[in-house]
Amino acid sequence: MVSRTAVLWTGAATAAITALGASLYWTLPGVLWPKDIPTIVGPNPPPTPGAQQRAKAPSPGPAVATAAKHSEDSAPTPVPEAKPAPPPPVKPAFDVVNVDPTGETVVAGRAAPNAQVALLDAGKTLAQTKADADGSFVIIPPALAPGAHSLSLATQESGTPETSSAIPVAVPEPPSKTAAAPTAPAANATALAEPAASAESPRIAVQSVETSAGGRIVARGVADPNSTVRLYLSGAFVGDAKTGGDGKWSLTIRHGVTPGPYALRADEINPADASVIARAEAPFDYAAPNGAEPGAVVADAGTSAADVVLDSVLTHHVERGNTLWGISQKFYGDGSRYELIFAANTNQIRNPNLIYPGQTFVVPKAPKP
Repeated sequence: MVSRTAVLWTGAATAAITALGASLYWTLPGVLWPKDIPTIVGPNPPPTPGAQQRAKAPSPGPAVATAAKHSEDSAPTPVPEAKPAPPPPVKPAFDVVNVDPTGETVVAGRAAPNAQVALLDAGKTLAQTKADADGSFVIIPPALAPGAHSLSLATQESGTPETSSAIPVAVPEPPSKTAAAPTAPAANATALAEPAASAESPRIAVQSVETSAGGRIVARGVADPNSTVRLYLSGAFVGDAKTGGDGKWSLTIRHGVTPGPYALRADEINPADASVIARAEAPFDYAAPNGAEPGAVVADAGTSAADVVLDSVLTHHVERGNTLWGISQKFYGDGSRYELIFAANTNQIRNPNLIYPGQTFVVPKAPKP
């Protein structure tokens, strides 16, 4: 029989050998556990020995710095932002041209804000002024001499001269002190110089304007045969005349013209697009004749399509302190109807808050309620 002591020693030895084996396995796995035992591969294969060490991310310092430098080197050179093109120059333009028979002249218009504006006569400077911050200006030059004139405006901004279209005007010769007394004292006939025809534009002219008592005027002129002549009294449209084979046209206003300076304008119109082919303008002064005799009035020029006849017009000569509101109140009894006068005189009025002494407005009749 095995003694109890032998059994105890045998158990102790067995436990020691088992412990030693476990220790050798954990410290020397390649010795007690074969390396070539196949590994069972599942959905996610385990990493091979040392994979965790190989997967460790490298230090970001040098790599990030290198990438940043590469990004700087490869970035495109910034293109400077293109500056917007400067606005086109503003050409000066006439709003008002009033020329008395005495040669006294008032000119108003528009140009570039704060521009220096010159009034020219056939290229010669008559007077200069500076436009305000809105570009508006008024020029009162020395009185024009009798005869034909060609007025234009000029500015010079940033070294580039800008000029307006020329406007022809005429100042009549003063009456001779030795001239014979007129046979019809009630009529005041003003003979106007006929502008010479040019190769660039058809021939058109205002030949005469006759005035008589009662606010009556008769104007006559010529243009191309079989043409349309659009007529304006101080910038307000009054009618279209259709010339015949002789090219003659006329305008008769029987009543309503009040004393003051006026300008009669005739535009030959292109029927295709209503543009102006040629223009003639003649200033005249209406003064109420004294001692008018019945029957000494000027007869109507005619009754054909070439003769525009108006029974009456309403006119107002602008004086210092006048406003469109006040003029509307005078004629209509209601200042808020000033837009009727504004619309009838757009060739003279650009801004309803700006009207000038010396202007003469045609006042349309108020529409019936």
